[in-house]
Amino acid sequence: MMSKFSLFFLIILTGVIISVSAPVQAQFITIARKIKTMRTGQADIATVIIDARTFRVYQAVIDTLKSNPKFLISHRNDADNSVEFGIKTYTITMKVDSLANGLTQITVSSVPPGDSKKQATNMAVEAIQGVCQKAGIKCTLEKK
Repeated sequence: MMSKFSLFFLIILTGVIISVSAPVQAQFITIARKIKTMRTGQADIATVIIDARTFRVYQAVIDTLKSNPKFLISHRNDADNSVEFGIKTYTITMKVDSLANGLTQITVSSVPPGDSKKQATNMAVEAIQGVCQKAGIKCTLEKK
């Protein structure tokens, strides 16, 4: 049998664990909607982790591309949740990956045309923001 002290200690310990873990989880959700960007060689990369189901996010990607005539889909792989498309003279690849507990990562690679020195980061970020908007999720660009 549990003594009164042990029962009291267990209740206090449970309360402490819950109170410590709740703010951490809330902070993760806040961080999870920040779009991060980087440049690698010739490609610009943008990525975001959002709290939504992968199928829903990938469907938002496809719906966004199909509903906008300025996007031209050149390759689509539904089994891999990836799509390659063009906008203006840019080639953009978007991949939607499933993470744990209903989280999804969107990764966008954007390559500027030919020998252009112009960064393609804006195209990658705009692609993610369009998908987030279509999915009804507010995503913001992380400040560096």
